[in-house]
Amino acid sequence: MLTYIISISIYQFLLQVRSESVIIIFILNDERLGIKTMAIIEKITYLGQQAVRVQTSQLEGVIVPSWGSNLIALKWRAGEIDLLRSPTDAEQYLLKPVLYGTPVLFPPNRIEDGTFTSNGRTYHFPINEVERNNHIHGFLLDAVWTVDHAETDGDRAVVETTVLSEEVPALYEAFPHKFTVRMQFVFEDNTVTQQFIIENRDSSPIPWGVGYHTTFRVPLSAEGKSEQCTFQLEADKRWVLSERLLPTGELEDFSFKQALAEGMSLDGVILDDVFQVAQQGASESIIVDKEAGLRITYAGDENFKQWVVYTSDGKSGFVCPEPYTWVTNAPNVDLPAELTGFRVLAPGERAAVSTKLSIAQL
Repeated sequence: MLTYIISISIYQFLLQVRSESVIIIFILNDERLGIKTMAIIEKITYLGQQAVRVQTSQLEGVIVPSWGSNLIALKWRAGEIDLLRSPTDAEQYLLKPVLYGTPVLFPPNRIEDGTFTSNGRTYHFPINEVERNNHIHGFLLDAVWTVDHAETDGDRAVVETTVLSEEVPALYEAFPHKFTVRMQFVFEDNTVTQQFIIENRDSSPIPWGVGYHTTFRVPLSAEGKSEQCTFQLEADKRWVLSERLLPTGELEDFSFKQALAEGMSLDGVILDDVFQVAQQGASESIIVDKEAGLRITYAGDENFKQWVVYTSDGKSGFVCPEPYTWVTNAPNVDLPAELTGFRVLAPGERAAVSTKLSIAQL
């Protein structure tokens, strides 16, 4: 059953439609009257999936709840420039879902042999990286989430999605705790903030870590060249990895540290590296495409002290700056939790971590 609420003034016409799980808002402005552009939220079909499209004055994004609450597309409206790597069809997405949009990794990256022990309890995750005998990237990136809130206020739009652990069979079988995860997307002008919120509804403590396999197009424009784009990350150290791409427990300096901090081309550079950033304050990566005339700043709050940078073969037209709250295989790394990011959520507790995308013209 649909409920219509209509409000009319000289400045705007607002039609708000409430459906089962999504609020759809259409706003028409008369710019000749000097009215500021308003945010829009609408329900759409994206590659056969129910999705939510959000527009602000400068950005347009698409969230697909059934594909892991993935912000799968983000566009700079002024130049119709796609910022994130997005699939052309569902088949392409399903072949490698981790390489499109902003997949949620819970837990992030690899778990050695798919197993770890915490608070006297041993967990066994499925081995889905067979060649290295690891579990990789967790259970939420392909879970079906529910949109339970959407609203606009001026050029600000908020969309919230939720998933319950016991409603994701693969997750609950390997990780039998009851908890709720909420994702809040806040679009405002030229920014998108993602807040990951976890609430422990269980009687036992929950070990947890989260990350994003965010995949940006490089170059951003069809006319651009990757060698003219730069990527920047101020990292303190790099984790030494084994042949199975697991941290050995050692941290090292690396030869391109200054170049990375100042901004370097990743054209032809092969990376699947894990970096440790400063222990105080927020951290951020920056992509600059001079041809497109854009700078993308991707920041994590003080909880994100580990960043993986992945470029595949260095020639595939994308870069993945992946902010993590815990380092790869953190539960099995015998180092202080302050260094690895390993953490536990007590019964009844709630935790929230945030990342923010900001796009600016050069």
